[in-house]
Amino acid sequence: MEPFLAVGDLLAKAGHEVVCVMPAQFRDLVAEAGLGFAPLDRRFLELIEGASGKAIMGQKGSGLRRIGQLAQLARESLGIQRKIVVEQRNYVVQHQPDRILYHPKCIFGRAWGMANPGKATGISPIPNWLHPVREYPHIAFSTNFGRRGNLFSYRLVNFFTALMSANYNKPFAADFPALKINYSSIARYMREQERMLYLVSTTLFPRPAYWPAQARVMGYFERPKTRTWSPPVELLAFLERYRSQPITFITFGSMVNADPEKTTDSILAALKEKQVPAILNTASGGLVVRPDAPDHVFFIDKLPYEWIFPQVHSVVHHGGSGTTHTALKHGCASLIIPHIIDQFFWNKRVADLGAGPLGVKVKHLRKDNFGALLTELRQNSRYRQRAEALGAAMTAEANVAELLQALAE
Repeated sequence: MEPFLAVGDLLAKAGHEVVCVMPAQFRDLVAEAGLGFAPLDRRFLELIEGASGKAIMGQKGSGLRRIGQLAQLARESLGIQRKIVVEQRNYVVQHQPDRILYHPKCIFGRAWGMANPGKATGISPIPNWLHPVREYPHIAFSTNFGRRGNLFSYRLVNFFTALMSANYNKPFAADFPALKINYSSIARYMREQERMLYLVSTTLFPRPAYWPAQARVMGYFERPKTRTWSPPVELLAFLERYRSQPITFITFGSMVNADPEKTTDSILAALKEKQVPAILNTASGGLVVRPDAPDHVFFIDKLPYEWIFPQVHSVVHHGGSGTTHTALKHGCASLIIPHIIDQFFWNKRVADLGAGPLGVKVKHLRKDNFGALLTELRQNSRYRQRAEALGAAMTAEANVAELLQALAE
């Protein structure tokens, strides 16, 4: 949600009225940002946080078993998805917006954009979504299939996206009397007209020259999150104690997994063996507090990354787009332990850019391989140097005026 809140913050400061249509769980986050809020059904996120969701994010079991878990999750979510589309439509009727900015998964926003040319814009916080990238597969896939296979992966996902958009929007055909809501019209719109602004760094992901004009890479935007936050004295004391040593920050952000205790124990065992001072962020539960952890490990439950990253040497994380951008923006060498979706892309991309070693999937994380990767992350000075160079290049990227102009076109 953060990239959308960042855009909302910029629009509000420019004098626009902003209403965020997001799952109910984000009410407090939106209130903190000072924006209007319209809640969506909370059950979708509850599904992700359930046993099947945790197993998928933690990559528990064989590939066949995970496919079964994904199918079960999809079946359970279908009814919820239909209700969410109805909620999206009802909020549009209620608020009568001049513009809609929507995530590529927001099915009603796409149909509204077809009926209101030039007034809807897709906002993607990650690359490799609607528009094909030859070197990498669609973010729904973790395996690189080569140029031809990668391009096919986009066609496959876009086919199902258009099919679902047609199916879920058919009940609202009366809202758009001049619009044909079917697979062919939606697929054509996605391919030829749908405007998509990718809010990712042009340094980390240069816009492919073969993309259509309506697909643009705008840079990475984030809102300030330290206005109401102060560091606990215990954290300040820990940072002071290890001021002369490089500290590694470890977080899995909003990711959960099927066995956070085992994952934490593997990390702690490696930290103890290597005598590495580290801060572990338990966040959403992907890592847990262990009372018997060594003294050179500090546990904390959530904190602003833009505050802590300038004070550490390196970051181990899940590879979310926001975390990846913020770590590199502050010159931190990065080791990614991917869980799902775009995290596999960022793992490969960070390694390709020379800002960190290629990480392992969370299901393969063990004391020995994590210890070896941690040593490489901290002792190979080229990773830190490369991260600092990337961070310096990123500082001149995100042009607020250009973004606001693109949203108003």
